[in-house]
Amino acid sequence: MPVRPSRGLSGREVRELWRYAVATDFHAINPSIRTEEQTLGYGTEDRFLPFDQPISTSRFTYSINASGQCLAVTDKSNIDIYDLETGERMVLKGHTSILAEIGFSPTDPNLLVSYADRDKDNHYNNANEIIIWNVEEEKAAAQSRPPMAVDEAAKVGIRAALSSLEETLKASEEDLEEMQDSLKAMIEQIDIRSRVSSSRRLDGRISTHFQSPLFSNGGEYLIYLPKSRPASNGDDTWDICLYNLATRDITTLSGHRDSIMWTGFSPDNTLIASADWDGFFRVHDVSGKEVWKWDTEKQNWAAVFSPDSKYLAGTDGAGIVRIWNLQSGEETARFDNGPRWCRTIDWSPDGHHIIIGGEDHGRLRLFAFSDGKIEMIQERILSMKNSDLGGLDPAVRGSVCRLMSVHKAQFLSSPEGAGTSTRLVHSVGLDEGIEVFDFDKGKKWRFVPPYNEDGSVAANQAGDGQQTLVGHIWRKETGEIGVIAADGIRFWRLD
Repeated sequence: MPVRPSRGLSGREVRELWRYAVATDFHAINPSIRTEEQTLGYGTEDRFLPFDQPISTSRFTYSINASGQCLAVTDKSNIDIYDLETGERMVLKGHTSILAEIGFSPTDPNLLVSYADRDKDNHYNNANEIIIWNVEEEKAAAQSRPPMAVDEAAKVGIRAALSSLEETLKASEEDLEEMQDSLKAMIEQIDIRSRVSSSRRLDGRISTHFQSPLFSNGGEYLIYLPKSRPASNGDDTWDICLYNLATRDITTLSGHRDSIMWTGFSPDNTLIASADWDGFFRVHDVSGKEVWKWDTEKQNWAAVFSPDSKYLAGTDGAGIVRIWNLQSGEETARFDNGPRWCRTIDWSPDGHHIIIGGEDHGRLRLFAFSDGKIEMIQERILSMKNSDLGGLDPAVRGSVCRLMSVHKAQFLSSPEGAGTSTRLVHSVGLDEGIEVFDFDKGKKWRFVPPYNEDGSVAANQAGDGQQTLVGHIWRKETGEIGVIAADGIRFWRLD
């Protein structure tokens, strides 16, 4: 195969050259169990729930509620909420600029938060804004709200205004239509903002980056970042706010001086940990008091609490993984998982394993955890052997490998009373596949778009993006995984 020129490649070009192949894969934790591989593609799903209209995947975010009954997806400045059984849709309108994040409470199926970026060109949204929704209340209000005759109101308003200016301002029919459209847009934006009371708005930002949860595990607190984004890669004030959803009290956690990458509550709801680029991991209690501070001298990316709330695991910019004891503050373990970033980390529900995603070749490593110590026991690495990418100039091939970074890696929770789960779901940048692996059974499921089939992406099919995978949801109540694409959700049971 001829060596390709040393130049950058677009994401589309990489997808066209990529062929799915695995150099090293996971296997059952019990070595006596033979690992089975099962590849599932579109066309064999249990059921399909279409969206009312194709969603925009450029700034798409979604969340499933605590009961597993409803899915919220963003549609520009609106939120579409689908009943996953009936397909019924309701629309929430309250923001006047493009949504950046949404998230349901882990305990209250009707509580949803959303965040829209500041829009400097929009008079009605000049701040980063969070809205707290009660879905049932919004549904009842929508049913009782009469439709507005905006078109007629705009027409009457403009003609009334012009009648008083008749001798000084002459307007053509085209001018009238343009002014009526402008007034109509203003009325609609005022109506949208008036639907949500000021008591349910917060001036700030929420973030789910690197698997950050938005709420405390008990659902009492919302974690958010205040006001506009401070300066990164410097020395600025980066605070964290805790919003008590019952009392509406706000507690500020201070100390960080650079971009905050990850925040999260301990499972027992007593501690809040954070990782950022100033080189520190910090731990606060709910009163705002700093309990622990650890210096890594690196940009920190992600962290996770152990299920028993006794340990915190974190990753830095050099790929170093550290485990800290939250009672003594001591570092109990360290593992060099570098040389590059590891921005994905999760702890198994039984506390016995940690999964860490790397930047090169879609690398995932499984660690055994016991008494504060970790040991790498398995890894999964993608291969370029069967891919046209293998003919790239070595310098370009190295950068392409880094595009195959792990986007998400999380253990799937089990239904109450069903024991602990060793199922892992993960996705890799530019691969276009979502995979689930069961470490108990040694079984794998892989979900890919129909135009991919683990082969070359056909140019005439990839362009429409209707079935490009954008995420997944897990319904532990039904044992279904829902794979989300622009045109809807396809469900499978992981039997």
